[in-house]
Amino acid sequence: MKIGNITAVTVTIVSLLLGGCDAGPGRSASALSSSSDAAPSPEPSRPSREASPAPAAGKGGGNPDDINGDGFADLVFTNPYWDTPPDLAIVYGSKDGLNPRTRTVMDAADFGFKSIIRTGTVDLDGDGFADVVIYGFPVGGYRGTSYLVWGGPEGVDPDVRPVVVQPPVFEPDFPYWGVPGDFDGDGNGDLAMGVPKTKGTVAADLAVLYGPFTREGAARRHTIHPGPDDGDFAGLVAGRIDGRRATGLLVHGGGDGEQSPSWLFGAGPGGLSRHSRKLHEGNASAFGDFDGDGYDDVVVADDGSRNNEPGYDTEPPEVDGVMTVYYGGAGRAPQVFKDIGYSWELVVGDFDGDRRDDLAIELGSDRVELLHGGAAGLRRDGKVIRRLGPAKEPGGKKSAPEQRLATPRAAADYDGDGRDELALAWFAPVHQPAWKGSGRSQWWVTDGGRDESSFDTDGW
Repeated sequence: MKIGNITAVTVTIVSLLLGGCDAGPGRSASALSSSSDAAPSPEPSRPSREASPAPAAGKGGGNPDDINGDGFADLVFTNPYWDTPPDLAIVYGSKDGLNPRTRTVMDAADFGFKSIIRTGTVDLDGDGFADVVIYGFPVGGYRGTSYLVWGGPEGVDPDVRPVVVQPPVFEPDFPYWGVPGDFDGDGNGDLAMGVPKTKGTVAADLAVLYGPFTREGAARRHTIHPGPDDGDFAGLVAGRIDGRRATGLLVHGGGDGEQSPSWLFGAGPGGLSRHSRKLHEGNASAFGDFDGDGYDDVVVADDGSRNNEPGYDTEPPEVDGVMTVYYGGAGRAPQVFKDIGYSWELVVGDFDGDRRDDLAIELGSDRVELLHGGAAGLRRDGKVIRRLGPAKEPGGKKSAPEQRLATPRAAADYDGDGRDELALAWFAPVHQPAWKGSGRSQWWVTDGGRDESSFDTDGW
């Protein structure tokens, strides 16, 4: 499985324990449709190896993606491959978009971690600056826990050790994954996480830690809900944080590689609901308002992962390659896209500025498809975006086509023009011998039509 870093915050627990490797079907390149974006991938600019300047000092404002509070969203990412740098990187936004020369790069080893996984951003201490929620694996440990990296007027301080989140129930070796949201809609960032049902078990209940948090990582209050079933969680996905409404939460049930069921928990002024709605099987998911009615909608799709045990390597027709959109407005039936294929990555953003969210999907290894929102919901109009990583590996060998596709990683308004931009990234495939140990990535930031910027992390 792959780690999905979408604008709607996702933590896929099983995939991280597997080291970020793809357990899905074999990748194969296929021809693009005539409506695809056929322009060649521009060569991303390479930043200077000199020390990065500090970002512009901001005054805050509560944007959940704005680490330094200057009014522009920032890009926060980790490498999706296990134990591969950069461990945590922040590229700061500006009136000209993302500026790779103004960045903060943090090394897991400096904090006694062997690896760091970024899980989301939100203002958790109420100071107006977005903070970063990470999952850190201490050296010598096989399970990690959630930590907080505080934002501020000059971004994050790479020399300050992350603060551990204080869970309401503590059990050694339990994976405390914290997913940020605003589950009571009061404007203060919150965290949802699984907590152990009983001592010595991986079966989980659902805890919500409500902000603002202290600088010691303690929540103002918390609630603990019974888990939706008697097992563990394979993933948690929180709705988009926009300061106007409470964010819902999707809980993916545990499994053994197959597509798993999920449960949707609503939210409101009283906090996260104790009641849930069971949704379609599918390990890929995202929140957005695709019809623009002010209510959160939820996408659930087949990400292509399969149980490889004999007799369990297929999914039923209603699951295989199917994507379902559940609309939050009253009386709207789900929208079903049959045979859309395997949705390896989902990213949501309003790329055309019409106040309806759009959806970018990595469909296999050959294309990223853009579905536009509208009054009737998502529409599939054949828009394909294709950006490619290096044509050659180190040493000069030609790169395999299925290893070159840049995938959707994030979306936000990085230049403050009122429209989201889509960030696509290619990461060096470290499972290939020529790229082993490389932390290189290439990024393209697009409005869905043209590239607004691009950069290469070689040398970070």
